[in-house]
Amino acid sequence: GADAAGKQGKVEAADGGLLFLDEIGEMPLELQSYLLRVLEDGVVYRVGGHNGRRVNLRLVSMTNRDLSGEVAAGRFRKDLFYRIAALRLRIPPLRERGEDVALLLDHFGRSAAARAGLAPPRFSPAAHAALMAYGWPGNVRELRNVVDMLVAMGGTGGEEGALIDIADLPQEIREETTETARATDLKAVEEAAIRAAVEACGGNLSRAARRLGIARSTLYMRLSALER
Repeated sequence: GADAAGKQGKVEAADGGLLFLDEIGEMPLELQSYLLRVLEDGVVYRVGGHNGRRVNLRLVSMTNRDLSGEVAAGRFRKDLFYRIAALRLRIPPLRERGEDVALLLDHFGRSAAARAGLAPPRFSPAAHAALMAYGWPGNVRELRNVVDMLVAMGGTGGEEGALIDIADLPQEIREETTETARATDLKAVEEAAIRAAVEACGGNLSRAARRLGIARSTLYMRLSALER
């Protein structure tokens, strides 16, 4: 596959646009020096080629590592770090964005069900509470994969969609929920799940009840108990 003129790479392909580098903290030191030269000089050389080509691009990079610590450990170039860190955005892990879990459960549930030609799944109060309380070490990817699995394993569930209970959840989520329940009032967790469902449904109690997998009368009763 050698070519005397060289072959276009991703950096050159991004000329005039945006170059996105995921997991930049994993980049070997020898490639870091190359990237720094490209960013500083705006010139790229094709593999197998000898003529420099001008490139004008913007760079967005992501990492789950502490690059300051990587610099101190000698695994990331200090000059490259300050070159790419002009604007830094920290995206909190999912465990710090509890309100997003309910939204993502609904979004991924509907997406997975649509792909399978099924009605969106429903989560029982206990299952919803467990999913809200789980730490999600794999963040959004893990949540999406869990929902995909639950939809695939849940069956048709009729027109209202499959009802997912806590026994249907992966073992690691059930175990963490059990441990959390020992230190936390499970009733308070379920109350939070009910409030989150009502809020997500814009106060529509019929929709919230279907989402929680309980009768509307049961939801009324539990809401009345919360107000006491």
